[in-house]
Amino acid sequence: MQSALYTGISGLNANMSNLSVIGNNISNVNTVGFKGSRVTFGDVLSQTLSGGGGTNQIGLGVVMSSIQKVFTQGAFESTGNALDLAISGNGFYMVNDPVLDTRYYTRAGQFSTDKEGFIVNPEGMRLQGYMANAAGTFQNSISDIQLATRIITPSATTSALLNANLDSNAPITGFVFTTGVNDELTFDIGGTAYTRSLVTDGGLISGAAATADQVNAAVRAVLQGAASGNTYTVSYDDQTGMFTIANDAGNTGTLDFDMVSSSAGSLLGYTANPGAPLAADGSSYTSDAAGGAFDLANAGNTSNFSVPLTVYDTLGNDHTVTMFFRKESLGSIGNTWQWFAVVDGSESLTGETEIQAQGRVTFDSSGALHSEDPIDYTHYSVSNPAGTPATGFDFTGGAGGGQTIAFDFGASITEGGTGTNGTTQYATASGVSRLIQDGYSSGTLQRIAINQDGVIQGIFTNGRALNLAQVLLADFPSPTSLSSAGMNLYSETFDSGQPLIGTPGTSGMGLVQSETLELSNVDLAREFVNMITAQRGFQANSKIITTTDELLMELVNLKR
Repeated sequence: MQSALYTGISGLNANMSNLSVIGNNISNVNTVGFKGSRVTFGDVLSQTLSGGGGTNQIGLGVVMSSIQKVFTQGAFESTGNALDLAISGNGFYMVNDPVLDTRYYTRAGQFSTDKEGFIVNPEGMRLQGYMANAAGTFQNSISDIQLATRIITPSATTSALLNANLDSNAPITGFVFTTGVNDELTFDIGGTAYTRSLVTDGGLISGAAATADQVNAAVRAVLQGAASGNTYTVSYDDQTGMFTIANDAGNTGTLDFDMVSSSAGSLLGYTANPGAPLAADGSSYTSDAAGGAFDLANAGNTSNFSVPLTVYDTLGNDHTVTMFFRKESLGSIGNTWQWFAVVDGSESLTGETEIQAQGRVTFDSSGALHSEDPIDYTHYSVSNPAGTPATGFDFTGGAGGGQTIAFDFGASITEGGTGTNGTTQYATASGVSRLIQDGYSSGTLQRIAINQDGVIQGIFTNGRALNLAQVLLADFPSPTSLSSAGMNLYSETFDSGQPLIGTPGTSGMGLVQSETLELSNVDLAREFVNMITAQRGFQANSKIITTTDELLMELVNLKR
């Protein structure tokens, strides 16, 4: 009979322990990252009354077999603090005690930075993961995460990606005639030689860009001024860039050009003389090449399209390089365009506005980029039309010279590409669709951002984002066997197994949720029900004791 007393006592102890666990759960209902526990009970070995079967056994009470942590997902709370990190899924943060050099594991992601830049929890333990080098590449060794990078060093522009469409219907332009340089035509009418200026005699403005119609009129004026009474027809095809000069029927005298000797001949597209004088019967003389040329002093009027590009030198200074595109000619493959990278005088090393790089791109008849010419870094200016050989851009301000920039207009057909994924030439207005360069200025750390993979990026004042570190997670074969160390910390045990360390989102690890905290997973309603159950269990077991006591009293009273 006395065994019933001890059975009741075991029930009292077990339910008291259960109430203690329930009380701990409820008290931590607002503890960030807290994981509730539950008690499991087991009956005590039975007392066998007779026989070897299990039909005559009496249990000897209850014992608390274990207290299990319940690692279910807690609810999330948004905080707006980038260093509040919740884990969505499995895993623990690794934190290191800098004094004892001991590693703990936690789900509580309330982090901040200390005076040395380490990311720490409220107890000063340092969050661990991979640090990144100055280039933002993660190092494969686990260490305390320290946000020590406060300034990002500048990086000079080495490449520029430019995707654009160049209007296939754009006219070939670029007619600038300058007195004493390229303004004269030499010709013969009816045996009389003439040398006339398109400026003085043709009415063009020296050094100013002229339209094709103005050039037509100037050539006509020069010829008709030399042979009064005669008329000449001058026309221009703005798609081929070729001029045609006709000696109209009814004129007096043949017309014979010496374009090789004419300083204006080359700009008009004539590189050879006609085979014979043009009869006055409407015979014509068409240029053998496209006319026009890009003129730096009249860049806007001698090109078809332009776009400014900001690049950075070795000191992090930004410079504006204006990219001018000029339709040059129509060849057997398609149209060829020239591009010129022009640096303003305030930013060039010589103090003069210069063409510091140029090249050509050719399109096929479908508008795809067919080929690109190598970049020419010869520097040209208005005062230096012959050009100075150079190896790259030379900016002012003490930056390193000879800065090469690889201009990428897309993968051309000759490079093995389709020619349509970058710069194209279709019959639509010219425009830029993509403009990217890889340089940047120096900047100071403005804020950090942490993505789901645990990558901590620094956002700098220059707009640059740089990987600073990556948070790692650890998981265990048996997380319920971890040892609680207080303050939401867990320690590895033999039964928990070795930590399985990895980056968030890999190998079953959860994802990191920045600006979010994982709340306690304690369910108050469930805890209250468990509390009632434990209370009733306690009361019932106490009844066992009192009832047994009454029976013992009756037994004692049998003998008076």
